[in-house]
Amino acid sequence: MAQVKPKSNKQGGKPAPAAKKSVQEKSSAQQKKNKQKTAAEKKRCGCCKWTLGSIFIIALIAGALYYDTEVNGKGVFEKSATGKVLKNAGVLPHVQKSWYTVMSAGARGYKWAEVNVPPYTEPVIKTTGDLWKLARNAACNVYQSGKGYFGAKWPVVAKFIDQYVPNLSSKIEAFAAGTSDLAVSSYEKSAALIKEKVLVGRFSPENINQALNQTRNAALEYYNQFHKKVDAYAKLK
Repeated sequence: MAQVKPKSNKQGGKPAPAAKKSVQEKSSAQQKKNKQKTAAEKKRCGCCKWTLGSIFIIALIAGALYYDTEVNGKGVFEKSATGKVLKNAGVLPHVQKSWYTVMSAGARGYKWAEVNVPPYTEPVIKTTGDLWKLARNAACNVYQSGKGYFGAKWPVVAKFIDQYVPNLSSKIEAFAAGTSDLAVSSYEKSAALIKEKVLVGRFSPENINQALNQTRNAALEYYNQFHKKVDAYAKLK
């Protein structure tokens, strides 16, 4: 009688080569994707740092030049320390020409923005104000509704609480009333203290209004001077 050989298990416990290759490809693709994502995040953070750093450096340079012009040059850049160095090097006319070119382009851009930007910004501002009013009214309505609902349901809740802890609802009402009275009293005392101790002398309402008026007048004067300079630079070719 011929012996029947048992079938050999060719698969065994190892994965097939095709499946193993597919898993390796998926793993490599995921690793590559993660590396690309990390590199993109680093690049974005680097760009942000460079941008902020550049703005900070430009602001420092502008502040230093303004200080040098006002203190050393008495408002004239050519007489400042920086202006003298540039003049001795023979590049002051080129720097001034470049500066006037930049300021002229900036002034024309500002005047263009004054005419063309408000038609877009005004609807946005109006919509934002309307949304704020809507949210405020909705919050007030929710508060009033919640207050009315609580006032209507409180007797039932108080009766349920008193079944397990007698007179607890009365204690809760007394605590809430005391807290409300304390808040009102604290507000009134704080208002009286500010009025009697703080808003006196230099901080009196009359002096504050006078300071606000002076600040407003100074802002208007600066705005007018700024517009005159913008108009002057915009006329440069």
